[in-house]
Amino acid sequence: MSRSALLSLLGKHPKPVDHVFSYGTAGFREKAAILDSVFVRMGVLAWMRAVEKGAAIGLMVTASHNQVADNGIKLVDPDGGMLDPTWEGHAAALANAPTPEAALSAIENIAKTVNINIGLDESVSVVQIKDTAKVFVARDTRPHSSKLSKLVLAAVSCLGGTVHDFGVLTTPQLHFCVQHQNSNNPEDQKLANEEGYYSKLVASYQQLVGEHFKRYDPNEPSKLIIDAGFGVGGEKFKRLVNKLNETHVYVDVSVRNSATAEEMLNESVASKLNNGVGAEHVQKQQELPKDTVDTMNDRMVRFASFDGDADRIVYFYINEQGEMVLLDGDKIASLLAGFIKQHFDLLPTDLKTKFTIGAVQTAYANGASMNYLKRDMNLEVPLAKTGVKYLHHIAVKFDVGIYFEANGHGTVLFKPSLVSTLENAATSEGLTDMESLAIKRILALSKLINQATGDAMADALAVEAILHIEKMSISDWSKIYTDLPSRQLKVKVKDRTAIKTIQDESKTTAPADLQPKIDEIVSDYENGRAFVRPSGTEDVVRIYAEATTQELADELALKICQAAYDMAGGVGDRP
Repeated sequence: MSRSALLSLLGKHPKPVDHVFSYGTAGFREKAAILDSVFVRMGVLAWMRAVEKGAAIGLMVTASHNQVADNGIKLVDPDGGMLDPTWEGHAAALANAPTPEAALSAIENIAKTVNINIGLDESVSVVQIKDTAKVFVARDTRPHSSKLSKLVLAAVSCLGGTVHDFGVLTTPQLHFCVQHQNSNNPEDQKLANEEGYYSKLVASYQQLVGEHFKRYDPNEPSKLIIDAGFGVGGEKFKRLVNKLNETHVYVDVSVRNSATAEEMLNESVASKLNNGVGAEHVQKQQELPKDTVDTMNDRMVRFASFDGDADRIVYFYINEQGEMVLLDGDKIASLLAGFIKQHFDLLPTDLKTKFTIGAVQTAYANGASMNYLKRDMNLEVPLAKTGVKYLHHIAVKFDVGIYFEANGHGTVLFKPSLVSTLENAATSEGLTDMESLAIKRILALSKLINQATGDAMADALAVEAILHIEKMSISDWSKIYTDLPSRQLKVKVKDRTAIKTIQDESKTTAPADLQPKIDEIVSDYENGRAFVRPSGTEDVVRIYAEATTQELADELALKICQAAYDMAGGVGDRP
């Protein structure tokens, strides 16, 4: 590899003039037509990170829940989580270098900053790069994802790096592969591929459900219907279900709104991606996915919607009155928390008091779910800043850390030390049948749920297993608590940076008079709660309010909106 070869590659894919690329929660996301330069440069960055860590790094080509014109990059660190925040600045600087020469200079500066040598300086001997350094690349089924992934492969190859193209995967599958490849356990490393992902989920699901995989009530609909949103998860979930059924653990699932990569090359099919379907639409709009549900014949049937790259899931059903009932990330977290807490309470005394369980939420979590987790489950419920990476950071502090955003992105993290302790306890003498069963189920759940990131497919199997074991219908599940009616609004402001909040975003600190005014307004509403936070991407303030009725929640939201307009530099017409 030579500087001239890299400079030539960078020159073939120049950065669009006057466009600023922003690194968001998980990476870059823009119109696919302007992303060539970013993919070349992030291929270089991924290899540099791999060299620094001496480990596998992941690069996922996807725009998640966005529609088909968009694409993007999600970078995966060695632990299977999101890219370390200290590297986000490197990524943004490299993506926005205005010329190929400036990009090459940015690459050299990053290498110097993190103290690595990737062979650009031919006067300096290259330090031996570890064999374990490699870049794992995968893509979703958008029609332009294949072309963009090839730019990543070319960039890593130009540097003489080791790159593995996994082809089409869901985002959580790539996270899984990266995490398992970097494990110190050779048996885990063998699972670092798509087939390994399926085999682990199938085995752990079998262990969890035991003899409970048959529905307890023949009169209740047994089928789970997946709305795949025309994303990558539909065909992958079909494969997973087929492998489960091959083992005689029959799961009655049908998948709607699904398309293969080849079918997505058809413009009319591709245009359906996340367009009135999928988890983002169902959860945000609280509407049924378009052309998916027969409101007469599908009543009381369990539905679950995936987002475009299958790292989010929400459930819903049509009740006997023909109304849609949403079970969002808060409800999923509460179901999982209840099952985990119930089984921890069955452990021997010396174990049940040894470990901590926490359920991490954001200020957007419905107040009823917070009360359920705190009062009914007696769990710690810390709040985190909006964004799944912030919830993950807090969840890892617990022995069992449950975290979900309302949008359905979340998972349950089990500390390795807890898993090891329970594995040792499982073989000890003197356990009662219930203690033994509790240990078995907790261990099975820890293997079923993705330990790196939110995973719609793994989360779906976990929910299905728990409903089977606990003999719960979806209506039973929906009634574990009743959501308080809520309303979300936004108001345009002159400068969003003038609005400051505490770390978890539940209260404002500036302007100084705004929070006292919010508190004054909220005090007039029974079970009232409201907060405002600045948008991370546009000059607006986002408002969330909840109260005992929808009418009161709407009224409260409007009053908070007006207060934010008056006191935080609102522009345009007053709400």
